[in-house]
Formats: sequence, structure tokens, C-alpha cells
Amino acid sequence: MRKTQVREILFLVVFWVVSAAFIVTYEASARGFERTGSGAPYNFPEQLLIALAITALSGTAIASFEVLYLSRVLRRRPFGITLVTKTAFYLSCIVVFTSAAAALIQSVSLNRPVWDPAVIAAFTNYWASGHALLTVLYWGAAVLFGLFVLQVSEKFGQGVLIDFLLGRYHRPKEEQRIFMFMDLRSSTTYAEKLGHIRYSQLIQDCFYDLTDVVTRHHAVIYQYVGDEVVLTWDIEGGVTGGDCIRIFEAYDATLRERASHYETAYGFVPEFKAGVNAGLVTVAEVGEIKKELAYHGDVLNTAARIQGKCNELGQRLLVSEQLKELMAGVTEHAFNPMGEAQLKGKAQPVQIYGVEVRGA
Repeated sequence: MRKTQVREILFLVVFWVVSAAFIVTYEASARGFERTGSGAPYNFPEQLLIALAITALSGTAIASFEVLYLSRVLRRRPFGITLVTKTAFYLSCIVVFTSAAAALIQSVSLNRPVWDPAVIAAFTNYWASGHALLTVLYWGAAVLFGLFVLQVSEKFGQGVLIDFLLGRYHRPKEEQRIFMFMDLRSSTTYAEKLGHIRYSQLIQDCFYDLTDVVTRHHAVIYQYVGDEVVLTWDIEGGVTGGDCIRIFEAYDATLRERASHYETAYGFVPEFKAGVNAGLVTVAEVGEIKKELAYHGDVLNTAARIQGKCNELGQRLLVSEQLKELMAGVTEHAFNPMGEAQLKGKAQPVQIYGVEVRGA
């Protein structure tokens, strides 16, 4: 299980546990902390403990299923199918776990086993009341809100939603970052061979297969530009474990593992080329109708130009001297000097290094 998945599961569980504490406290306050609607003796600490325990257990199960399986299975499905499937799943879970909580609370309150007629009668009265429907609606809203926050965060990019909420980049700031510009090799040839529709499907497949690789190597997808994707890391995140290099090898391995699919669907296995650079950039919120974080600076332009030299130099992965120096002693990869290149828009030539892609 990856760190990002653990964080997502913890967020959902904590949010739902807090929601449980709120609703139980609110109901107790509304009743004056005296008696339940069914007539059973009311014990607020006891009921709170039961609600929190059931919510923590059921929330962990539901959140784990959502993050580790359901979202992944439905990733390539149309939005409508995803919406209907998840709605049915969560409504079923809410009814099941709400019933379990209600039955256990009645059992503890009456000090009788769950199957006792008095407990069953109290449980039946609970579900016959309008209060049960309100409880289901409340939990439906809590579950959907938690998932909505995760979805919005995913669309903005990992960690970006928090930055927007805190206004971290409302005014431009400088940061040290790593950027990788990764582009499909022979894209013009493939586009002519496949036609616009199938070529677009190819790009969709490629970027779907990139998703898990990105999260495993702690990258953030900054932009998709046609058949090119721009990835970024903070310096520590990209250098640690050599992630800003290993991600390219991991993605290449993923595409080769899916070779049979690509051969059948498109007649070839796609390959990408990439250029990587590191340095100081400016980051700021831009836009009003469509707001996003934008990075500006020579670091990005140089990374893009370096990637553009891959075909000329016969390399699939090129990095700048700045990136090579950052990776010294961190990775076992060999950096082969490609000489100085005069990049478009640069007054001074830039030293470029080729990195052998292992397993290719």
C-alpha cells in the first residue's frame, strides 16, 4: 500500500469518525441526554463509544475498498456508470452499518442480546421512524462529502487543494523543483498511421497506465499537453530514492508489461522520451474561471528543450547538469556526457547527460 493511499484512507476514516461523534452528541443534546425515542435507558458515553467503534471499523473497510479497489476498477468507466455504481455501493453500506449500529446500541441499552424480542422490537420501531431516514441521509451526505474532497484533490493534483484553501500561492513564490517533460516517441508517424480517434485512444491508454507509476514515485502531474505530460517534484521528493529517474524506467516497464494490449489495439508498443531539469521556479495561482497553479521560469523551458534533443542524440532520457549534481551519491545510474548543447532560447550552451534506461 502506498503512502498516498494510506493518507486517503486515514482522511476518510477520521472524517467519518468525527461525523459520528457529531451526530451522536447532537442527538444526545436534543434529547437532553435522557432517553432514546424507543424508551430504552440512555447512556451517552456508552452510545458514543459504540458509534465511534462501528464507524472506525466500517469506515476503514469502506475506505480501503474505495481507495484500493473500487476507484481503480472504475477508473476507465464513463462517469455515469461510476456514479451509479458508487451510489448503490455506498447506500448499501450505509444501510447495513447503520442497522448494525442501531441493533447494537439497542442491545447494550436494554442489556439484552441482539436476538431478544425486546431488542428486535426497538430496532423495528427505529427503522419505522422518520429518524432512521434522517440518519441514513446524514451518513450519505458525510460519505459523499469525504469522497468529494478526495476527488477534487485528485483533479487539482496531490496536495494542491490544500495549497488553494490556505492561499499559499495567492502571491507568487519561489521554489526549488524538478521537472520532467515526457513525450511519445514518433508521435507524428503514429498519428498518421492510426488516425485521430485511435491515436487519441492510444494517448488515453498511455496516460491511464501512467497513473499508478506517478503515485508510486511521489510525482505530481503538472500538465498534459497533447501527447506530452509534465511531471514535477519538490527537490527532496524527487531526489529521494532517485524517483525522478526511476519513474521513467517504471513507466517503461509498465508499457512493456501491457505489450499484448498495445500490439493488439494499435499494432505497436509505445515508447516515451524525456528531459529532466531542476532549479528555482516561480509558482502562483492563475486564472479565475479555471484556476490552477502555474510554474514559471527558465527551468521548465530548459527541461522542454532537453527533451527535444532526445531524437538528435539517440537517447530516451536526458538530464541537465543541475539534475545530475543533485543525484550524485543517490542513485546507481550512470550519467553519460552528451556534450554541450546550444538550446533554443538559451544564450549559453547547456551540458546534457544521457541516462541508460535499464530493462529496455
